[in-house]
Amino acid sequence: MSARSNLFVPARLEINQGITLFCFPYAGGSPYLFMDWVTKLQPEVQVLAVQTPGHGVRFSERPHSSIAAMVAEVVDNFPIIGDRPFAFYGHSLGAVIALELARQLRRMGRPQPCHLFVGGARPPHYGPIEPHIHHLEDQGFLDGVQSRYSGIPAAVLNEPELLAILLPALRADFTAYETYVHQPEAPLDCPISAFAGESDPLVDVEAISNWKSYTNADFDLKIMRGDHFFLRESSEALTIEIKHRLRAPVSQIEDPVDGAEEGLPFREKRTDWQKQSLSRTP
Repeated sequence: MSARSNLFVPARLEINQGITLFCFPYAGGSPYLFMDWVTKLQPEVQVLAVQTPGHGVRFSERPHSSIAAMVAEVVDNFPIIGDRPFAFYGHSLGAVIALELARQLRRMGRPQPCHLFVGGARPPHYGPIEPHIHHLEDQGFLDGVQSRYSGIPAAVLNEPELLAILLPALRADFTAYETYVHQPEAPLDCPISAFAGESDPLVDVEAISNWKSYTNADFDLKIMRGDHFFLRESSEALTIEIKHRLRAPVSQIEDPVDGAEEGLPFREKRTDWQKQSLSRTP
């Protein structure tokens, strides 16, 4: 299968849905983190999770090690949705990718998201969490991930074959996160909603509140039950909040032109949704 057909999960765009929400997982996370959002946000919102090389069913591909490369692949394969609105949700590392994707679309004069959702992420101008660990040898790197995030399940740590599959993508994601250099740009014109875990030891509420400087529109901040990975513990509450902010009269969205579906770059079925994420990191 082509990279294009595997970039989004699910791989088929249902054009009868009003708003498309593109979701970007944290470092080492797979798109299947968002599998339950698909049903929770229907029918007003369709979820498409981004699956970059090295993650999910693309585990055998060489992962990107820079945010610029991740953004470039998504831009090059961004689906044709016409005038239909879309939004971004990014968690931790995914929040930076979502922001940079919105900026790149703006530079190209292309449509902008109607809303940006960020979760568990310090604003990019804060820089990465110190000390850097992406350059350490394997055991030191894994120890660093565990001591900071406690994100890799014991079942994976104790299974060399699973760990060997996870490690390249996890290291590449941390390399992208820790080598990213924020460049100031004009604020976005879309609203930003930020979510923070009430017991997140890494990202405090004060830091997340400074995402407000990245928009000229409305900003709001919501505290969620859970730690850095509250999107799992508070999935129901989080999707309710997102759905509320994206709610719009579906009747105001024009029906697609007959035959438009044929040009959409999504052709896979939903049989892969049962795969789960192996790690919980930034």
